[in-house]
Amino acid sequence: MRYKLTLKLTEPLRNILPVNYQFELGSWFYRMVNNPGSTLYQGLVTAGYVKNGEAFRHFVFSHLMVPDRKIEGDRLMIQSEKVGLIFSTIPDEKLAPFVSELFHNSTFLLGDRISQVGLMVQSVDRLQEPVFTDKMTFKTLSPIHLTQKIPGRKNELFLSPEAAEYQELFYENLHKKFRLLNGTDHSQDPLAGKFKLRSPVAQKGITIQSGTSGQIKLIGYQLRFRLQADPDLIRAGYYLGFGEKNHLGFGCCENL
Repeated sequence: MRYKLTLKLTEPLRNILPVNYQFELGSWFYRMVNNPGSTLYQGLVTAGYVKNGEAFRHFVFSHLMVPDRKIEGDRLMIQSEKVGLIFSTIPDEKLAPFVSELFHNSTFLLGDRISQVGLMVQSVDRLQEPVFTDKMTFKTLSPIHLTQKIPGRKNELFLSPEAAEYQELFYENLHKKFRLLNGTDHSQDPLAGKFKLRSPVAQKGITIQSGTSGQIKLIGYQLRFRLQADPDLIRAGYYLGFGEKNHLGFGCCENL
């Protein structure tokens, strides 16, 4: 299921955010979705998506869509009364009413120690599912993050979409998401690895746990791409996000 959330500033004069807000936004989504008292969380448990009290992380979200904004240094000034946001998760019809119930009229503070913005979810509109085909073009609404493990190296390599290994790892990730949604492996796909860039790539770093001892910077890429694969695999990436670390604000894309 995919939704557009319309957010309203609760204090119009308090309108400055850090440019790097994705982790804090993801933390809010995480707290909301994993609230044991919510009907959505109970629905996830009943449907078997959450087991043994584990956390649910199978969601993805876009950057804030701000019609009128101004950037000064590391600060983002929101000059619009309202902003938009895409939230996407497991496409299960039984969960649909719980998502709207969870988010509608909820309020939260977004930002860091320097500046915060108060936001209220004014509306939650479910988006119509696109027609999935075996050839589709997408644009990132949040950067795609993908890594490669290197033997003998402690840290994983942040992989650029221009790297030769990218297509195979991108496709493997789609298979993992298909397995999550369907409870079984996908049959061998004759279209494996058909990934093509349709734009230059732009690197974007997102700082996680900023200002703490656990602070790290993850690298993602903004781009347009053409994907040829089984429609069910593409559908899994559309709803759960392409690439890795989707619940942290990576891999939300829209079809063109």
